[in-house]
Amino acid sequence: MFEKGKKMNNYKVLNAKGREIKTDISLHPGEILMDELEARNIKKTVFADQLGIKPGHLSELLYGKRHVSAITSLKLEKLLGIDAEYWLRVQMHHDLFEARKKQKEA
Repeated sequence: MFEKGKKMNNYKVLNAKGREIKTDISLHPGEILMDELEARNIKKTVFADQLGIKPGHLSELLYGKRHVSAITSLKLEKLLGIDAEYWLRVQMHHDLFEARKKQKEA
């Protein structure tokens, strides 16, 4: 459930009791993509070809060494039927999570 505020930064993920859900973990979109490919029994080499990228590039994406770009998110949307905005939100959340973690460590 999402709560809409006046500004986008007021959106919160809420549980059934209306309390904000926070977590100390973050998933890279590549991890989600890997699970999606496995669930659909799609071979990574075939999918890399469909995306128009080298298998090594896909592997780096799947293991969190590359980011999902706007162009890649559009290709994922076309191939998997999962909105491009979803992939970009996951990437943004992951990037912010990692940046906050680094700030705390500094």
